Amino acid sequence: MNYVKVVDEIFSQVSGVRFDILYWDNQRIKYGKGTKPAFTIIFKDEWTAKRLISQGALGFGESYMENRLQIEGDLEAYLKLRHQFKKLKPSLRLAIAAFLANRSVPNDTKDQISYHYDLGNDFFKLLLDNKTMSYSCGLYTTKKESLALAQQNKIKLVCDWLNLPPESTVLDLGCGWGGFASYAAQNHKWIITATTLSQEQRKYCEKLFNKLSLEDRISLRYQDMLEDLPDGQFDAIVMLESIEHVSRPRLNTFIRSLSAKLKPNGIIYIQNTGRYIPKRVDAWTLKYVFPGGYLPAKHELLDAASDAGLEVDKFVDDTQSYVLTMTEWINNLERNRATIEDMFDESFYRLWELWMHGAKVAFEVDSMNLFRFTLRKSV
Repeated sequence: MNYVKVVDEIFSQVSGVRFDILYWDNQRIKYGKGTKPAFTIIFKDEWTAKRLISQGALGFGESYMENRLQIEGDLEAYLKLRHQFKKLKPSLRLAIAAFLANRSVPNDTKDQISYHYDLGNDFFKLLLDNKTMSYSCGLYTTKKESLALAQQNKIKLVCDWLNLPPESTVLDLGCGWGGFASYAAQNHKWIITATTLSQEQRKYCEKLFNKLSLEDRISLRYQDMLEDLPDGQFDAIVMLESIEHVSRPRLNTFIRSLSAKLKPNGIIYIQNTGRYIPKRVDAWTLKYVFPGGYLPAKHELLDAASDAGLEVDKFVDDTQSYVLTMTEWINNLERNRATIEDMFDESFYRLWELWMHGAKVAFEVDSMNLFRFTLRKSV
């Protein structure tokens, strides 16, 4: 099988900016429109082409991490182009190539990598804002705001939407590095129960809450929200991009369990990365970035809420804020490349480079969206 012709058939079907492909036999073929290529795809060997054809996103991602596939130029222009692959026309050549590639490329049997949140606080300090250490979308009221201000805006919005009196009880599921919990306890005098499944986040939060003398107002739990929720009922529950760790089959049951933890007229604030049309998370992201994750569609969330007896109080799509948040995270990543490669290695850096640019593009092309909404329990 001539895999140059196979790859050529695939990329000949996409349209848009001019780009080149440099094949393993030093053949260079031009695609798209324009005089100057926006990017050049470099295949180091035929094996890489087989992996892309047989394994899709997983093959592409691992080849990029291993530097066997390189993108010179505008990486995001290439990642936008990839969204056209779902519209490829089938052919006998592509079917045969996929069959042969599947036979020659072994199935992946490695365990999923689940260390994402335990990479070390020093690593995340290089990426996140230095005020709240928020690993979730900020809220930009103007494009010129700093990442730190956008994250503070987001936390204030959560508190405004909850609109609770002092001494209210709030369950913070997946508290991250404690940005919301510490702000709410300090400024609103709420009693917070915060949970995490990351030992690194737990250590960070313990030091932060101790430094701010908030131990009497914040109870920190190392607890899996999918297995067990803290005892008691709460005036409010907050989930800042943690519901994505609830699989689709468990979503309805989980939302019902949240409803059961609310006092009458209690409120749930959820911020999540979601979609309008249901779609599975790709294999590479599941393996290296988001083990077991699922991005629930809007109707899946709201139907689950309705089944649990919850009413939608507010709902906002703020996808543009995530484009701006990802842009700042990418800037931080690239500015600290040498440090990150020293801490880990080049493959690790290329993993995060690919994931962050890919996520930004997905928000830009409306393949992923950022939802903020509140659910109210009837009296």
